[in-house]
Amino acid sequence: MRITRDDLISIIFLLPLYIFIIVMVFIPIVNVILGSFGISLFGEKSEFTLKGYNEFLASESPYMYSLFFTIYISLIATVISIVAGYLFAIYLTVKKPPIWSKVSTVMTIPLFTPYIVGAFMWWTLLWPRGYISLFVNGILMRLGLAHEPLPLVNDPYGIGILFGEVWIRFVIAVSIFYGPLQLINPELIDAARSLGAGTWTIIRKIFIPLTKYALIATSAIVLLATMAGVSIPLVLGGSWPQFLNVMIYLDVTTRFNYIMAYTSGVFYIIASAALGYIFFRFTTKKVILQTR
Repeated sequence: MRITRDDLISIIFLLPLYIFIIVMVFIPIVNVILGSFGISLFGEKSEFTLKGYNEFLASESPYMYSLFFTIYISLIATVISIVAGYLFAIYLTVKKPPIWSKVSTVMTIPLFTPYIVGAFMWWTLLWPRGYISLFVNGILMRLGLAHEPLPLVNDPYGIGILFGEVWIRFVIAVSIFYGPLQLINPELIDAARSLGAGTWTIIRKIFIPLTKYALIATSAIVLLATMAGVSIPLVLGGSWPQFLNVMIYLDVTTRFNYIMAYTSGVFYIIASAALGYIFFRFTTKKVILQTR
């Protein structure tokens, strides 16, 4: 195959990008995968082993339990964020409230607030003497639904993590959904209402079919971001069970168990690849065909 002058110019211009991708993406991924087998790329003592995988996949493994806990809490946070964000974006699209200009300014706060700051903010609100904790537990105890205050932070059920994650992911979901919803012809909504369609019928028959690819893509983005974040589960999570990324953090900084950190990282890479496949399989091709 002959390389033309135009091909050579394209390669030269794109060479910095290729080098960046290799150095910042492929080399770290390969290093994590090989490190999980005890093999090092950088001249350290290497010895092939399956110890990390045997310990991770053991029946009583805390890592496997952490993986399930991470997926479980992340799925709940994603569902809440997506449903609430989608409905709120529809409300903003249909009603166009005049107060939206002020609300939009406030809603940008989670986007520009460091996750660790947001986590500590929620910790002060959810700890046993926090305002939200006192309010929620007061109502539950007055209604007889709880006999003692429920822990809303650093709890084994991940309630505090859900508060922190939804606070951030909800705003991201609204920001992403708002654009595609603006592209829907409002005459379709008016026509549906003139034929007697209710609000939920319009959502099911008009909004969801026309924005289903945005729903899939946003769900994948929010789920992956929730699973990958470490600040919120580290601050708001309990001593056990913990998010898998917190286990990785502790393995590296406290226990110095690098092989388990590498092995846990491999499972995160698998999850990222699966979500990436969902994104490109069900959204990209359809969007291209729709544009054509």
